[in-house]
Amino acid sequence: MKRYADNLRTVNLFSDLKDNELETISRILYVHSYQRGQLIFQEGENGDALFVVLKGKVKVCLYDEEGREYVLDIIGKDGFFGELALIDDLPRSANAIAMEAADLLVVRRSDFVKLLMENPSISVNILRVLAGRLRAADERIKWLAFLNVEGRILKYLLEVGARLGIRMKDYVIIERGPSQIEIANSCGCSRETVSRMVSSLVKKGVISVRRRQYTLHPGTRTF
Repeated sequence: MKRYADNLRTVNLFSDLKDNELETISRILYVHSYQRGQLIFQEGENGDALFVVLKGKVKVCLYDEEGREYVLDIIGKDGFFGELALIDDLPRSANAIAMEAADLLVVRRSDFVKLLMENPSISVNILRVLAGRLRAADERIKWLAFLNVEGRILKYLLEVGARLGIRMKDYVIIERGPSQIEIANSCGCSRETVSRMVSSLVKKGVISVRRRQYTLHPGTRTF
């Protein structure tokens, strides 16, 4: 698996490592492919692997008692997930599902723990990333609690734009952006509400929408 050492360089978890360290890690990886909609792991399962997205997108989500979905995060190329269960040895805290055909690099728990013990820089990077995710979770809780629905949808699109969008002068373009159902599941509302609020934002000149392409104007705020 030495050929995957180059892929690891762009993953922030491993970005500070030297070439020989990356090659060492690449030897304990294997690749698993998933079809669109395929379950990668389920809430409550024993966590025995860390996943790095080589190709495709994965959503991390929860379901309530009535089966409604809430999307916690969408992980794209070079992102990773599944590390919590490896660190605390507790069951998976959420579900992971391939949003499209995806190739994932997989590191088993025993290899991962050994990796942490032998490479303190990876441990530091994990702490940094986990701290960032905790801050992001706190921020999401705050805007879910205090913003109105329109504000939540705009905030969500701005976050997606910051991670996946292309900045062009005073605006940001999201190619193949989230569907209205994905937005609804991330903002705690219905698809019909998303449709109305997106139309409102378009009328206000805050965003432009063409099919799944969103153009955001971050300087214009409604909240």
